[in-house]
Amino acid sequence: MTTTDVTGEDTGDVILRALSVLAYDGGDPRARATLADSDVLIPSYGPDDDGGDPIKLNLPVTERTVRVFTSEARMIHSLPGVRYYCVVPLGTLPAYWPERNPSLTIDAGSPDSVMLTAEGVRTLLSAGGR
Repeated sequence: MTTTDVTGEDTGDVILRALSVLAYDGGDPRARATLADSDVLIPSYGPDDDGGDPIKLNLPVTERTVRVFTSEARMIHSLPGVRYYCVVPLGTLPAYWPERNPSLTIDAGSPDSVMLTAEGVRTLLSAGGR
């Protein structure tokens, strides 16, 4: 599975494009909304970790980062033992961000990997920032 946005584009490309725009204009409302609305896969270690219920969303912290992925292939490449995941919009993550303030890594192990600090997660992905 590769997640795509409403235009059918690969989510990884959409995220990279939005981050590129935000690198020049951090307040661009369209790029922020695009980023926050982009679906990502959050690895889980069992079929019932959270049941896809965002009310129970548990963000796994590995090596001081939360890893999310834009496709099954990228997730399996980075975490070959993980077969379960839930799909959520990036914009939901700030509400569940761990207190230890880890970074966010999108597509770890991919040449297109992107890392955001905890502050970047709150600033760029928060619904209030739209």
